[in-house]
Amino acid sequence: MENKEKYIQRIKKLLAMARNNSSVEEAALALRRAQRLMETHKLTEADADLMDINEASTQKAPSHAEKMPEYMAILAEMVARVFGVKFYTSHGTEQWGKPAKRTIHYYGPDERPQIAAYSFEVLGKQLAKARRDYLSTLRKNIKQATKVARADIFCSAWVNGAYAVVSDFAVTEAETTLMECYRSRKLSEGMKRLEPRKPGKARGTDKAESEGYLAGRNAQLHHAVSSSANKCEQIGVTK
Repeated sequence: MENKEKYIQRIKKLLAMARNNSSVEEAALALRRAQRLMETHKLTEADADLMDINEASTQKAPSHAEKMPEYMAILAEMVARVFGVKFYTSHGTEQWGKPAKRTIHYYGPDERPQIAAYSFEVLGKQLAKARRDYLSTLRKNIKQATKVARADIFCSAWVNGAYAVVSDFAVTEAETTLMECYRSRKLSEGMKRLEPRKPGKARGTDKAESEGYLAGRNAQLHHAVSSSANKCEQIGVTK
């Protein structure tokens, strides 16, 4: 056990060097050494102590359906890319008459998961309103299935429109390694892979897609990311 702890501490130091070193060559060397140690001592998936990774969960979501709609999965992925984190989802059970909740769990280095969870809620609220506003423009005699299909396409395009005006967070190779380790551990604990509900087929979805994309480009979100670059961006402001 002592040897194991010793290797874990050494790996953590090497990963910290890889994350924080201004020299690309030295960072790459530290990462290779850490990966070799992890491989040799089979520490990749098993040791929670190795994971200098934080996790934060959402409290609100645009949909709490048991089968998560594809547009919500796209939103969760977009937020993850913008803030340099990863995510998984869970769906609770109904309790005391309260409906089951869909939760997005973000994980990654530093405070980025907390910012991502907050940002998902802010954008999710805007997306839910945009969906309601879009549905209100459709004729009342249109079939319900057609309305849902068009609204789903609108929402997916809305997210793509919001994503078009921001940049992905520059994740280091060391951070990617840590997050992959964390994901592997979660999968070994029973985490299921995401299989979202795809939009239904219907006429008029091309128009819904173009309207959603344009609406999404106006999404508003101020966020500060405390990193070495101290970057501050706004979703909805063209680069």
